[in-house]
Amino acid sequence: MTAEFNWWLLIVGLVIGAGLVWFVVMDGRRRDVDVDETERPREAAWLSAILADEGWDVPADAADRMLVLHRDYLAAPPPDDDAAWPTPDPEARASAVSGDDRIGRDA
Repeated sequence: MTAEFNWWLLIVGLVIGAGLVWFVVMDGRRRDVDVDETERPREAAWLSAILADEGWDVPADAADRMLVLHRDYLAAPPPDDDAAWPTPDPEARASAVSGDDRIGRDA
């Protein structure tokens, strides 16, 4: 009976080990803390190029500043009151501020 129990323990251990390995591997996405200071300008240039392809004119310097602000926002404690934050207007368009039609894109 001891031999059967040892096989059972081996199988259970392998299943649990495989589950732990799967959990660690499946959570392999990069996070903001994984992007260092030397990589951030490349990310900003990439964002600028992607947004330019979509019709938005965002300079790489502005994208870099937004990435810095985003990292600072994530490092800050969560707000106490959600009502203190402005609610974005779904009808508002970026082109309403700039005066152009953003090459005919809808909001």
